[in-house]
Amino acid sequence: MCGIVGYIGEREVIPVLIKGLEFLEYRGYDSAGVACLNSKSHIFLTKEKGKLSELKASLNGAAQNMFLGIGHTRWATHGEPSQENAHPHMDSRKQIVLVHNGIVENYASLKTKLIKKGFSFSSKTDTEVAANLIGSYYKKGHLLEAVQQAVKRLHGFFAFVVFAKDEPDKIVVFKRSNPIVIGLGKGESFVASDVSALLPYTREVIYLEDDQYAILTRQGVELLDINGKCVNKKIQKVSWDISQAQKTGFPHFMLKEIYEQPTVVKTILETRFRRNKIHFDSIKPAVQKRLKKIKKIHFVSCGTAYHAGLVGNYMIGECLSLPCEATVSSEFRYEDPVVDEEDLVVFITQSGETADTLAALREAKKKKALTLAIVNVVGSTIAREADCVIYTHAGPEIGVASTKAYVAQLTVIALFSIYLGVLHPKRRKEFNRKRIQVLLKALLRLPDQMSELFKQKRTIEKCAKELKKTKNFLYIGRGYNYPNALEGALKLKEITYAHAHGYPAGEMKHGPIALIDSKQPVICICPLNSKTYDKMVSNIEEIRARKGIVISIGTKNDHTVEKLSKYSFLVPKTEEMLSPILTVVPLQFFAYLIAVLNDRDVDQPRNLAKSVTVE
Repeated sequence: MCGIVGYIGEREVIPVLIKGLEFLEYRGYDSAGVACLNSKSHIFLTKEKGKLSELKASLNGAAQNMFLGIGHTRWATHGEPSQENAHPHMDSRKQIVLVHNGIVENYASLKTKLIKKGFSFSSKTDTEVAANLIGSYYKKGHLLEAVQQAVKRLHGFFAFVVFAKDEPDKIVVFKRSNPIVIGLGKGESFVASDVSALLPYTREVIYLEDDQYAILTRQGVELLDINGKCVNKKIQKVSWDISQAQKTGFPHFMLKEIYEQPTVVKTILETRFRRNKIHFDSIKPAVQKRLKKIKKIHFVSCGTAYHAGLVGNYMIGECLSLPCEATVSSEFRYEDPVVDEEDLVVFITQSGETADTLAALREAKKKKALTLAIVNVVGSTIAREADCVIYTHAGPEIGVASTKAYVAQLTVIALFSIYLGVLHPKRRKEFNRKRIQVLLKALLRLPDQMSELFKQKRTIEKCAKELKKTKNFLYIGRGYNYPNALEGALKLKEITYAHAHGYPAGEMKHGPIALIDSKQPVICICPLNSKTYDKMVSNIEEIRARKGIVISIGTKNDHTVEKLSKYSFLVPKTEEMLSPILTVVPLQFFAYLIAVLNDRDVDQPRNLAKSVTVE
């Protein structure tokens, strides 16, 4: 979850580290720090509790004429947010400096042994244990060997970036599960948790694999496997522009990313739908052959991506009627899932680095299932390890609360479901050529329809102003829009800290209706063309009968739902299968506006980080 950056070269290192950390702060913002080394083996180290701005203020032009350094922005795991627990950490002999992303699971037993050897500790972190362990093996000129010896004793999943006081010519990197990308320049080398931190300086990158080392020098980068053998890795060129990771005039990344959604959907359709056919260039003949034989589909994901998987359940059911289920990654990996070579397991993740989803992927591969990843970040670990990957190409999503990545996932899943329906023509008679054309035409209308939704902002803002101090919300929906009830509630929780809960509308009478009174707002997702439209209207009537505050996501020109609602946010009419792509936008706006009105930190909500790389 934490953000790591490192540099060695001819540039002043502090500006490079700070700029890199600015792009990585979404990964954690409990504390931040930097450590640098000059040619005379003098270490400069400073760190501060709080956001990166606190660190920047404390630096105030310090550490001039230093050309090697590492930086870190933290999401706390072991040890509360504090200056002492912030990274970088040094060993107690002041020889080794280290930043870390991940968890050292056996840190407690190692710490006890290191204390007996005379090493001392000033923090409560597992990271300082790693620094001292490396320090216990360190001999001048042999930093790599010390890191290699330490790694053999460490249990868990982690990425380390390390330098030694007596070796001002190198930085050593190790990766196990947690993401690391190496940047290549002329006379300089970079390392970071995310490619966005490297884009101000280079587009040429190498994605480090698990259990690989990198030795960074001014002359270049050497890669080694776990046994110390040299590895040749292909250099990749990053295609997207740095402006995509900047606010470009918007007050928050989240708002910018909401407004980018029509373009994201349009790009996906232009890329995947050509000559009236769906194209997935990454699905090679061997994979397609296996897809024709699958007997069950699993969607496995976390958080917002899990809600996309729930929608995928309904889409698969409509297009080919195969058994399908969505499971949270952390549950899938531990339940000894019943999957085999006739199952398709689809892993949905924005970052491609989510720890539980990656572990679930490896579990599915052990059981010989066909694995497909739907991923946004190119070159990420899950994208590399799955049998097949479909990239959403939504561009960098910086706001911690996912918006455009979710819409991109829904669009790709819709296309993939139709694609599978074509591969399995006998699975559902109703899914014929005529129905396919109706769905494809509706898909092509979505970008313009999404743009229309932005006209609803004033109505949503009026509602948000009235309810901004409300502490409890209910969200209900049925069928395709039940997952969006969960997603809308999640967005509100993430960035406003209000309590919100999503339910299938049919479950209201099984408990939640007890909460309804004149102060209880209920967001009801009720698109006109739903199979359960009449049932949803009945649910709304039940809420009104108990004087609840009805806020509806309805369909343009549907006056029935509008009249039953105190506030009604209207979406253009589309096919029910595609309606979640539209109905989620007002839910995103609603959460965003309430957060702004309550002066919340929209892009960096408390206790959260964008990429969840620890369990």
